[in-house]
Amino acid sequence: MRSLMLIMAPVFAAGSAFALGPHELAIIANRNSPRSVELAREYSALRRVPEINIVEVALPEATWQTGLEITAEDFGALIWEPVTRTLSERGLDRQILAWAYSIDFPTRVRGTPPMSIQGLTFLRNRLPASELVDKGTYVSPLFAGPDEQNHLPFATQSLDAQAAWLGPDMPLPSMMLGFAGAQGNSLEDIRAALQRGVAADGARPDGVVYFLAGEDLRAKIRQWLFPVAVAELQAAGIRALLTNGFPDGADGVIGILAGAAVVDPRRIGSYRPGCAADHLTSFGAAFDMPDQTKVTAWIAAGATVTAGVVTEPFSRWPKFPNARLFSHAAAGCTWLESYFQSIRCPLQILLLGDPLCAPWAPKDSIRIVGLDKQPIRTAVTVRVEPVGASAAYYGRYAFLVDGRLAAGPAREALFRLDPARYAPGPHRLRAVAYRSGSVRMQVFAEQSFEVSR
Repeated sequence: MRSLMLIMAPVFAAGSAFALGPHELAIIANRNSPRSVELAREYSALRRVPEINIVEVALPEATWQTGLEITAEDFGALIWEPVTRTLSERGLDRQILAWAYSIDFPTRVRGTPPMSIQGLTFLRNRLPASELVDKGTYVSPLFAGPDEQNHLPFATQSLDAQAAWLGPDMPLPSMMLGFAGAQGNSLEDIRAALQRGVAADGARPDGVVYFLAGEDLRAKIRQWLFPVAVAELQAAGIRALLTNGFPDGADGVIGILAGAAVVDPRRIGSYRPGCAADHLTSFGAAFDMPDQTKVTAWIAAGATVTAGVVTEPFSRWPKFPNARLFSHAAAGCTWLESYFQSIRCPLQILLLGDPLCAPWAPKDSIRIVGLDKQPIRTAVTVRVEPVGASAAYYGRYAFLVDGRLAAGPAREALFRLDPARYAPGPHRLRAVAYRSGSVRMQVFAEQSFEVSR
């Protein structure tokens, strides 16, 4: 009786409207590491990513425990092929737009030059010409520019809009939930960062984004874009400052782009949940190198997401996030979407943190109507209703049952739920409503139901 009462409770979803939705994210776990599987399941629950989206692979310890590298051949055989095959067998391949790697994965793909595991994932396991990686001349189809001073950038887009445009040429963005190896973070630090990501959703934090200029080459190669980003952020009502010095003791930091081999993120007074931070250095995510500050120091200090390269980039700015990273987030995109629109050549980058965090996403809600009578013995029509001041902006809908897309996206807000299609017992319906715009926003609600013959 208790479970039935929970099933029949009215269902509303009040919260942030995401650009990239949780059902569009696959979570990849290493089954040879119990903590990798545990964190993947924790993140799935935290972000309401359907459990069916979790895929486990078995990796040799040498690739993630005693070393950080994997060969391109092993990446294909041990990660790419089993994950894509599993997603296809589960009927999820059409709805997945991005991956999230759990902890205890290799970070680098062996080669001349090396790539990051996220770089080869981005290219869908297709090795590029070495020169494109080495010189950073590969141009991501997701990059929103500009790539030269005084050039106009492209407008921010969500991944679904880019996928619709690119079709079979759509790459596969990914992030890693954390790095817990040598020079990495503790599980407690990683969990705390992911929880900060959830807390930041739609919060529109009132802190400051800092862009650090200066004579260090690491800062100079990207500071030409700082004024553009500052203007875009100020137009969005977000405080942004250009400074020549590290903001010691600053409170309410919501973003920082530094440029130095060695930084101490603990010198910041406080970070807002959702903060993105990096310091553009050669070995920020080369955790087997003893020198230079690692990007994990930002996570330990209080940042939510960070980025660094896994090998020597030779100060080529296209290999790093540019300052418009924050402009894309301000438009409502998740951090994953924002990073990949700000990196021209993302083949050696390692992104850590919460991929679904969206500090400037709008707050909206919907409700599911039509599942009041339980259990279900005959077909019923379910309706989704956007509520609140933004209701009129929602005009497309999708329905998922047990994590799989069952109908839509389409203009029809009704779904015929036929119990004959599902096994007797408990199931879960997720209704998704989409807002129009170049950054498609979506909000969802869920309700359990029980099928009886």
